[in-house]
Amino acid sequence: MNSFRKVISIKTDKKEEIINITGRVREILSKSEIKEGLLLVYSMHTSSGVYISDSDTSLNDDLTDLLSDLIPEGKGYKHNLTDYKKNAPGHLKVILSSHHVVVPVTEGRMDLGTYQTIYYSEFDGMREKEVLVKIMGE
Repeated sequence: MNSFRKVISIKTDKKEEIINITGRVREILSKSEIKEGLLLVYSMHTSSGVYISDSDTSLNDDLTDLLSDLIPEGKGYKHNLTDYKKNAPGHLKVILSSHHVVVPVTEGRMDLGTYQTIYYSEFDGMREKEVLVKIMGE
């Protein structure tokens, strides 16, 4: 079995932002030359995540709104008492969303459905963060 590893650097313009990274992941898969296997997309930070959803970006707004309703800023989170960044909401939002995705690879292409899109979700941004893409197979 072969493996290929590449890190994507992402810096968001906002504290909370969702970015379509499907094209970047697709390029990495192409460079890997792996035709059959599995592809892991993994956020290397505890306040950002990765998920697969519909290509209709209004769902990203809906997700952001839902998570903000469930985990409001300014609540007395215990983590904010022990961490100087006071970013408990960002950590909690990732726990409720998704930290990584695994995508099957067939004939050198990701087995994504017609509208499936890979998104990077940032919940404590405006600084550079990394997403690992690891591909294993033949």
